[in-house]
Amino acid sequence: MGFLGALPRLLLFERGGIEKLPDIISELGLSGRCMLVTGKRFAKSSGYLDKLRGLLESAGMSRVVIFDRVEPNPSANIVDEGGRIAAEHEIDFLIGFGGGSAIDTAKGIAVVATGGGSIINYFYPVEVKHSTMPIIAIPTTCGTGSEVTKYAVISHGYRKNVVLGNGLVPIATILDAEVLKYLPKDILAHTAFDALSHAIESCFHVRSNELTQMFSVEAVRTILENFMRAYDGDFEGRERLLYASMIAGLAINFSGTVVVHGLGYYLTEKYNVPHGLANALFLPQLIEYSSERMPEKLVMLCNRLGIALDDPGACARAILRKLDELRRYAVLPSSLHEIGVPEAEFEKLVDEGLSYRRNIENCIAPPSREDVERMVRSAFRGLTHD
Repeated sequence: MGFLGALPRLLLFERGGIEKLPDIISELGLSGRCMLVTGKRFAKSSGYLDKLRGLLESAGMSRVVIFDRVEPNPSANIVDEGGRIAAEHEIDFLIGFGGGSAIDTAKGIAVVATGGGSIINYFYPVEVKHSTMPIIAIPTTCGTGSEVTKYAVISHGYRKNVVLGNGLVPIATILDAEVLKYLPKDILAHTAFDALSHAIESCFHVRSNELTQMFSVEAVRTILENFMRAYDGDFEGRERLLYASMIAGLAINFSGTVVVHGLGYYLTEKYNVPHGLANALFLPQLIEYSSERMPEKLVMLCNRLGIALDDPGACARAILRKLDELRRYAVLPSSLHEIGVPEAEFEKLVDEGLSYRRNIENCIAPPSREDVERMVRSAFRGLTHD
């Protein structure tokens, strides 16, 4: 067993932890000019924008620049604009406050502001090697995991593009469940399924190992046990999902995602399907595929979740039933038909899924075109278990 990866220098998981932002800045030795990267609405409407500005001023920042142009599925253009502004203002460090889009935008801005050019010049297979400016991540959803990973996902031309490098791992992360009190139920469900997808996909990644499996299994168990009460607004349940999202992020930080993400990207770019929901629509197909092509890994996952079965088919059915229970509880669609994707898109979905070679080839048993066709065909019907 072997692994290599970077982690945040400071990781604070605490209710009300945002109040400790000045202490964290001081401990890290950060000073000067800060750019706060966030969305257009939530930070302002919730009062967190003023709170964060006040905390930064109390920490002695000479200037706070607000970049609130973050959009869902951040585009290369927005990242490049943020990078230009950060360079012009000679920003010393960044804070990403929001969901995965805000944190990924902050990462992209850090890359462009320090390395120059456009973010498209850093898309995988390029790996970011230069030192980037420090980032403090404060997630406001329970699904991204970006607060602890080396990845940023940037949209450009109907494609999701990965920017990666150990320098993209935030220098500090604050996970404060208080922010989740504002999270709408539908976004909670979507982001929780994103975290669930991270955890499950990591198990079938070529770099899956005892460390990543520890994170993955704990994340899956925590989500299965807390999803429903969190969806109903229970604060402790939401806090547990925030924890699960973080450790699922740790799992993919040392491994990665596989075919589910590759298939889901086109739904998000072409049909504006939320990323977590797109994953939810293809996650059952991975479970079914794994029962045939990666049975040992599936049985391992099943057993570590406390499901005492040794038949891969039975394991698949048991896990699929649990996923379907969550889907039904949150009234999420079960098929591509339900979200209005026409069957005329079948070949395009297959081609696009296969084009994400990194996600395909990093699967322990890389699916063939025929396998992907079967997954997409199944996703049009939907896999449900009554």
